Amino acid sequence: MRIHSAVFIVAHLNSLLNVADCFSSLRSGSPKDLSSSILDGLRNTSARSKLLHLETDFYDQSTGLYSEGVWHNALAGIAHLRNNQPADRIANSLFQHSWDGCSFRRRCWSGNWDHSTIESEKPPEQANYYRESSEHRCVQHGMALIFWSQLLSDCEADQDGINNMLKYREQQKQVADSFFSEFYDPSVQRFTTISKEQGGGSILRPSASAAKQTPGASEASPYYRAVDQAIAVLACLEHLRVLERKTESDATKKEQDMVIDLVQTTCHQIMSPDGFGYVNIEQAKSYIGLKRNRNFWHDGFSFLALIQARRYLWPSDTNHGEAQLLIMWKDLMDKYGNDSDSTANISRDSTIWHWPRKSKTDSSNVRYCGDNALAFAIRRNLDIERSPDNNEDFFRFIGDLQKENDRNLASVADAYPQVRLHPNTELAALLVWP
Repeated sequence: MRIHSAVFIVAHLNSLLNVADCFSSLRSGSPKDLSSSILDGLRNTSARSKLLHLETDFYDQSTGLYSEGVWHNALAGIAHLRNNQPADRIANSLFQHSWDGCSFRRRCWSGNWDHSTIESEKPPEQANYYRESSEHRCVQHGMALIFWSQLLSDCEADQDGINNMLKYREQQKQVADSFFSEFYDPSVQRFTTISKEQGGGSILRPSASAAKQTPGASEASPYYRAVDQAIAVLACLEHLRVLERKTESDATKKEQDMVIDLVQTTCHQIMSPDGFGYVNIEQAKSYIGLKRNRNFWHDGFSFLALIQARRYLWPSDTNHGEAQLLIMWKDLMDKYGNDSDSTANISRDSTIWHWPRKSKTDSSNVRYCGDNALAFAIRRNLDIERSPDNNEDFFRFIGDLQKENDRNLASVADAYPQVRLHPNTELAALLVWP
C-alpha cells in the first residue's frame, strides 16, 4: 500500500508540475505566441491515414482547410494573417468549395474527411453540424468578409504578390457586394440571419445544431439576431479599411458613406430600446421575433462591435462614448462575470460564465473557451482593466482547458473536456484580433 501511495503521490506531483509549466509558459509568452501555438496544434492533428476523423482531425493537408465550415476557416485565416503565416490555401479552398456566386454555403464536403460516421450507429456529437448544407448565414459570410479584407491588405503590402492582389481584390469585392445586397434589409434596417435569396430566415427555419423547428412555430414570421448585427458591423469596419486604401474617387467616397451609414444604423439597432436595447444591458434582448435565452456569446460580440465602431457612434464626444462603454462593460460583468463567491467550489476570478448568473447556479452553468477568449478581446480593445490579475485569470483558465490535452489544444469548456475545433479557432483568432 505504501508503494502504491508513493507512486500516486509522485504521479500527482508530476501532474501539478505539468500544469504549472503550462501556465508558466502562457504567462511568459504573448497572446500571439499562444495563438500561433494553437494553430500548430490544430495542424498537427491531421491523421496519416487516408480518411480524416470528423471530430478529432481538424486539418486537411490536401486543401489547407480546418474542417469544412466557413466560420472556423475564416477565423483560422484571420489568425494565420495576424501571426504572419500564409493564408492563401485557406482562401483558395474556401472560395473553390463554398462560394456559390451569391454567398458561402454553410458546409461543403471537401478534402479527405470520412463522412460515413454521420449515419452510423455511433454518429459524431451534434452530427447535424457535419452534414452538407447550402444555407447562407450572415455570421459566416460576415466573418469571411473580414478574412478577405485582411487578406487583401496583406497582399497589397507585398510588392511581389501582384497576381494574388488582383485576384483577392476581385474576390473581396464580390464577397462585400453580395454581403450588403443579400443580408441587409433596409425596410427594417437590420441584417438577416439567412440570405434574401433563401428567404432571410424565419422562425420555421430548422436549427443548425439539431435540424429541428422552433416548437409551436406555425407561421413563417421573420426573426433577427443581435450577433448578426454585430458581425456585420465588424465586417463593415474591415471593408472600410479596404476602401480607405483605394484611390480617391466619387464612387469610392459614395461607398464609404454608405458603409459608414450602415455601421451607424446597425449600431443604433443594437443599442436602441426599439431594437435590441443594449443601451440597457439588463433589459437587452439577443433576438427580435423569437424568444431565446441570453448568453455571453451573443452579448459579447454585440458589445465588441460597439467598441470597434465607437469613432462613428460618438464622433464629437468620445469621452461620453468611453464612459457609456465602461458602464455597459461593468453591467455585463455583473451579469456574466465570476466575480462573486461560487456555489460550486470555483474560485472567484475574472472569467466569464455562458449563461447569466441569475438564471443558473454555478453548478449548472458553464465557462466556455470561446466566451472567455471573446472577453479577453473586449478587455484589450476597451483598453480598461489593465490589472495583470485579469490576464492571469484568463491564461490560467486557458491553461486548465489545455491540461492533459495533446498538442496544447483547449477543450470546449470547464464542464466539457472534449477537444474540438471551434473553441480553438475562436481562441486563436480572438487572441490577436480585432
